[in-house]
Amino acid sequence: MPGKFQFETSLSYQPAGVRFNVSLATPASGGDAAFKLGVDDLATGQRVRLAHQACPAVHDFTRGYTRWLGTKGIRATRGEYEITGTARADFNSAQLLQLAHDVVDMIDQKFPNYKEPVIGPKATRLSDVVYEKRDGVAYLLINRPEVYNAKRGITMNQMAEVLLDAGEDQSVRVVVISGAGSNAFCTGNDQSYDPDVENAEYAGTHPIGYSRAVREIPQPVICAVDGFAIGSGNILCYESDFTIATAKSRFGQTGPRVGSPAAGHGTAVLAGRVGQKRAREIWMVCRQYTAPEAYEMGLINKVVANREELWKEVDRWIADIKNVSPVIVQMQKISFNQYDDHIKPEVGPVQQHIPGYLASEECKERRVAFIERRPIDPAKNMPYVKIPIKASR
Repeated sequence: MPGKFQFETSLSYQPAGVRFNVSLATPASGGDAAFKLGVDDLATGQRVRLAHQACPAVHDFTRGYTRWLGTKGIRATRGEYEITGTARADFNSAQLLQLAHDVVDMIDQKFPNYKEPVIGPKATRLSDVVYEKRDGVAYLLINRPEVYNAKRGITMNQMAEVLLDAGEDQSVRVVVISGAGSNAFCTGNDQSYDPDVENAEYAGTHPIGYSRAVREIPQPVICAVDGFAIGSGNILCYESDFTIATAKSRFGQTGPRVGSPAAGHGTAVLAGRVGQKRAREIWMVCRQYTAPEAYEMGLINKVVANREELWKEVDRWIADIKNVSPVIVQMQKISFNQYDDHIKPEVGPVQQHIPGYLASEECKERRVAFIERRPIDPAKNMPYVKIPIKASR
């Protein structure tokens, strides 16, 4: 048990309009260190209710942040106005100091990114992404570092909205997509949402999906990757026009492992990037690959040493793209997409053969096992679908 430990701080984010109050301290009477977090509205001084109606950005952050605290050794609960919890009993003072640094750093990975208020009458409608256009470039930041930039339905809706806006803007020559924080670019769909019960929250409702927008807007799309690009985060990378990554980045698919029934065009198109054998390996075996390995197989365009070099390299690609004909590049992008779309059935194999998968016991078991960090129960696996094999003519 540590000796007396006391940490308190307030973090004010003026553009976002919120202040976080954080404390981690051992009680005067002894015992485990207690954690507390509350959020204030800078304009009114009032404590912010941790609800979507009060502030979507704060609500979403504290939902994921509470789960993330568990991975750092704090058993936490989110109440109406505060997150409270206790640190592990075996943490010493040095470990508590590191923990205090980590819980503050995670807040700092998200809220400085906002360029406008997230609360109040002038609050941005973009809670999950940050979007700005400057010097002929549209920048889209997935701003959910507390869940390794995993996407919920609202994230996907907002990504589609801003990508389509960029696509309509004649002054935009390049679109750059990145992820907040130092851990991940994007790690797929947020598995804390139940795709059967919360389908809109899980998959989004925008009539044009962000993935289609990436492929069909006229501008080249660059994915700037620093960390994990997993699941649909990896798909986003290989469906974009270019991917530049730091050496620490990792790529891979998880669908069959976590009960996400990815199949069809978005899956098969990977073969056009890395070949049939490697594409099947990536999708069917669910391994992860380092950035150098991804480069060698043709999954990404460039590997750089670190985050600073990443943005220098992105700027070089932007400069080169600005030097070529935008309309010819648009026609070339259409040409490559036509090659990808040579076989694109209206109904994919999941919809054709296992349309009820999201409500199945296997889907639920794999999703929950992933969240709980435990092995799956193989007894809940669905059997193979019996599909007749037709005789050759």
